[in-house]
Amino acid sequence: MTPAHLQVREHDTLVRGAVTRTGERNVHTLAPAAFEHLQVFLGGRDAQGDSLNPVATFTRQGQVDAVKLSQWVGLIRLPDSTVIEILPKTHERPGARQDPESLPRSRSLLLRMLAATDERFRVAPPADLDTAHLPLLEVVLRYALEGFRAGVRRGVPHAYVGVQEERGSLRGRLDLPRQVRQPPHRVHLLHVSFDEFLPDRPETRLVRLAVERAGSLSVVPATRRLARELTHALDAVPPSRDVRADFSAWRLERGHAHFEALRNLCELILHELNPLVGGQQATAHALLFDMNRVYETYVAQRLRAQHPDWQIETQATGHALGQVGTQRAFHLRPDLLITLPSGEVIVADTKWKRLNPKAAPTFDIQNVDAYQMLAYSEVFQAAQADRTLHLIYPHLPDLPASILPIHLAGGRALHITTVRLGETESHVELNT
Repeated sequence: MTPAHLQVREHDTLVRGAVTRTGERNVHTLAPAAFEHLQVFLGGRDAQGDSLNPVATFTRQGQVDAVKLSQWVGLIRLPDSTVIEILPKTHERPGARQDPESLPRSRSLLLRMLAATDERFRVAPPADLDTAHLPLLEVVLRYALEGFRAGVRRGVPHAYVGVQEERGSLRGRLDLPRQVRQPPHRVHLLHVSFDEFLPDRPETRLVRLAVERAGSLSVVPATRRLARELTHALDAVPPSRDVRADFSAWRLERGHAHFEALRNLCELILHELNPLVGGQQATAHALLFDMNRVYETYVAQRLRAQHPDWQIETQATGHALGQVGTQRAFHLRPDLLITLPSGEVIVADTKWKRLNPKAAPTFDIQNVDAYQMLAYSEVFQAAQADRTLHLIYPHLPDLPASILPIHLAGGRALHITTVRLGETESHVELNT
């Protein structure tokens, strides 16, 4: 039987078996066995002992057990080979998922944001591979294999490996203690030891194993063919037999810097690299991304590309709203702290949320977000006459092209900025 492949959106609900109430939106059915595997996975802890609750929470849908997803996107591969693909949805108007191109657009958006923010996705698959319509697992495997190919093409690291063998001619050094114990019928053979320059080293062994595993996970002929080509190119390298030890021994000399980028790809394939998964021993494998963090990093990356003369700090720490004795109280950590060439400071927070186009002029911005921006301004802009603040949201259809700023006390101007994520090169326009 073909393994199930379920495509859902962040904040959707997954239920065991049949849905008890018809007409529910954003609710998906998961087979009982697969649902139990998912419960075990979400109820576990990662390698650091942290709970997996951020990914989803347990709930009920009528009389049936259910799981409510959060803002994490990516994929979860359960032990029965069921794949749950979670895609972003905040950039689309509610109800847009009825469009047959909705899911491909979401997948393309996620990959574009990851390519800008995650070095594992910098080497793009060939243009003839339709990544928007492929399952996310296949896209991830192809990204990894394309990265391996780029590294292998630039040269496979070698190292001198000590070899001891018995041979008919002298090579290297004669192993005298072993030679004097040679029995008479083998006296014509010499025990020698020498160093041979071989590609058998921890880094290459891990790449070989990762290539083999990626090929075994894929069902796309072109991807499997690429895996076979890379396996042939690494034919002189044995696959790793001790992944943990080889990762610990990963040491690249000068001249092999191009291979360093492959370490993250090896971890991606061999450990299902993800802060919510406990490595090789995990019963389910996952590659998940917090869209709050992805969006924040993406906006910062776009601003740096647009304004190379700006100093942009993300998640600035070490500041607080108050102090009790010598201890800080109410710590502050704005998403973006921007210093212009003039020295003026702009504070911005990214919000991976939907604005309500029908709720002008504030569009249902939460009070707590406005209060938080006031606190940021009080600390980071105390010495400025003009205090510019920004809340940066994804753009939605029906929102105006520009939104009037909200004037706050103390000469502060809170700007509501939106980013058109559907564009190939999203532009972030900040009023300064």
